Amino acid sequence: MPTSIKSKNDLLELIINLRATILTLGETADPPWWRTEFMNETGFRFLERIFPRSYFQAALNSAGKAARDAHDRSTGKVGVYHLFRLPEGLEAAIHTHLTTLNGDLSAEYRELFTEKSTLLGRLKSLSGKEHVADEPIAGALRIGNESDCKKVESYQKAAAVYYNAFQNGKQSFPYFAEGGNSK
Repeated sequence: MPTSIKSKNDLLELIINLRATILTLGETADPPWWRTEFMNETGFRFLERIFPRSYFQAALNSAGKAARDAHDRSTGKVGVYHLFRLPEGLEAAIHTHLTTLNGDLSAEYRELFTEKSTLLGRLKSLSGKEHVADEPIAGALRIGNESDCKKVESYQKAAAVYYNAFQNGKQSFPYFAEGGNSK
């Protein structure tokens, strides 16, 4: 993962990376944030039978639906965006980018999703220097507005919120609100 984002593709890969990491940690948390088991070796093997060339994308989509529902219950659906429901144009770009990279990503992620400590390390690195040891806030947490959905710093901040939440056994759902100023 590049240290500085140089293109839209780098931003899309950051979002995909963050989604995959959060989906896996959410499935393995105690208690689980959502009750799916697609983001592990067993889930990959199951999906490989049905979607041999796109099982990783199928895993992201299936677990992502459950994560989106969990986030929506906490943040609401109207006037907000979060990691698993972004503005339509950005979601379309992510889908297109995933389709072109699917084979390349699946092998990398299969290796990574073996231990919780590895996943937390990856999440910490995705947060950049944002992973301060603040007391995690349980529930919905506004981290910006709609225009912040296209900024790398926003996803680093989201990664820091998730990192602190998983480290402290809390469920936290960072989100962006339409319009207005970010908090």
